[in-house]
Amino acid sequence: MGTTGLRVNSTRIIHETIEGEAVMIDLVSGNYYTLGEVGTEIWSLLEQGSSRDEIVAALEERYDGDQATIEESVGAFLDELQHDELILEFDVDEPSRPRRKLNGSGETAPFQPPKLEKYSDMQDLILLDPVHEVGERGWPYTSSESKAAGA
Repeated sequence: MGTTGLRVNSTRIIHETIEGEAVMIDLVSGNYYTLGEVGTEIWSLLEQGSSRDEIVAALEERYDGDQATIEESVGAFLDELQHDELILEFDVDEPSRPRRKLNGSGETAPFQPPKLEKYSDMQDLILLDPVHEVGERGWPYTSSESKAAGA
């Protein structure tokens, strides 16, 4: 039996890390999100398809903090990401996966609970973008043009 991994919901989320801060846009809801340092590090582990346990282990190695506090904070953070459909669970069948690690200087820092900042002030603009109406034919054709062309 495999383990459960977590991954970015790439069917609806686009994301970029800019100057150490992850920024995500939900193309379905129009919400956008930002993450601070710890959240961005978790996001990088999610991009690798890490499990909850792997994420907690990597953070325990990187940060000074009580194990229970780290587990609780990470669990609540991942639940929030799943609730907003930013990440999805998947079954991992690999018997021996490489250990997930965070890049860093090797020095530990005090643990700060990750925070998900959610913004809905630009929903209308994000959802007006014509890329949301692209059919199978692709850009620059909208869904209605694709239907008219028989795509």
